[in-house]
Amino acid sequence: MPSPARLTSPDELRSAIWPGAVAAIWAALVGWVLTAVLLLVAGAGDGAIGTIRAGARVWLVAQGSGIRADGAEVSLVPWGGVLLTLAVVVLVARRQVREPVAEPAAFAATAAGVYAVLASIVTSVANDSSISVPTVRAALVTFVVAGVGAALAYVSVHGAPAAWWPADRPELLAVLRGAATIVVTVLTVALLLVVALLARHVEQAGSLWALLDPGFGGGIALAAVCVLLVPTLVLWAAAALLGPGFQVGTDTSVDLTSADLGQVPGLPVLAALPAPGDLPTWVILLGLVPIAAAALAGWRLVRGGHLDLALDFWRGVGVAAGAGAAGSVALALLTWTSAGAAGPGRMTEVGPESLLGLLAVLPFLAVAAGVGAAAAHYRGGRASAD
Repeated sequence: MPSPARLTSPDELRSAIWPGAVAAIWAALVGWVLTAVLLLVAGAGDGAIGTIRAGARVWLVAQGSGIRADGAEVSLVPWGGVLLTLAVVVLVARRQVREPVAEPAAFAATAAGVYAVLASIVTSVANDSSISVPTVRAALVTFVVAGVGAALAYVSVHGAPAAWWPADRPELLAVLRGAATIVVTVLTVALLLVVALLARHVEQAGSLWALLDPGFGGGIALAAVCVLLVPTLVLWAAAALLGPGFQVGTDTSVDLTSADLGQVPGLPVLAALPAPGDLPTWVILLGLVPIAAAALAGWRLVRGGHLDLALDFWRGVGVAAGAGAAGSVALALLTWTSAGAAGPGRMTEVGPESLLGLLAVLPFLAVAAGVGAAAAHYRGGRASAD
């Protein structure tokens, strides 16, 4: 008979809850102070109270809380800000888990809960008669950011707890490894594509910067905004690689065949957008990147020893296909988070247009991963025979 689960003592829970609460408080304080300092340098603060309130708004919006002001809405998730906040949480939380705790899950959950409560309280500081930050959304997104950050902090110091990683389920582990390979490969290619477009249009970006003439403080703020927008552009490029493309305002579209753009905001980083009109014919070949990534994932699962198709060929191919499907779902959901409203008027719709369009690539990636695993199996067999 299986042995009963060990009960966690109150002392063990307290040893996990207290560090989680302290990590959340410090992470929120550091993030708020950083945004306030940036506003002061940019000269955007209006006295002590105004700077505190503006810092609260920027801190919340940077994590994807969204904001409404005078009828306009910003619901776009700024992934650069999310990643920066995540890094702050990880760095702060690592100092609280130098020693392992009995319940790592309690540590991460406490950090997430306290951080979300603090964010909910901060919304009351950020809101006034003309500007509001949705409290429920702020609590939800900050809960996820802090929870993931605290979990990553613990894993980076002590490794993944057994309960967090299915080491005893090799097939599920293979699906996760394969999906991670697909996501990382596609996003890496998307990043290289964005960097190449920025390098190609660097003169246009410089012209936009000179036209804005932000000054010293404003230049620092503008540079920060541009850098933090790069991850969002990477997700838009990934949406183009997956097929449906993205939009930069209503009645616009950018995919691997053409760019139909009207007037876009004059941010220097948006110089990475392709020139309006039909794109060169060879660009359509970039649509093969996700399929190649899935085939690579299936290949690596077999050649890395995570799948042994010699024992059960079709079961192994099925697991590889599952990795391809999981990778496509992860990519679709991730890129879909880069859609939303970025301001009034035409900017109420930016990012990927359809989640279903992003998911349409699922059967192709599933088949490609299965074919990659089969090819690695037969290639390995021929190499052994030779």
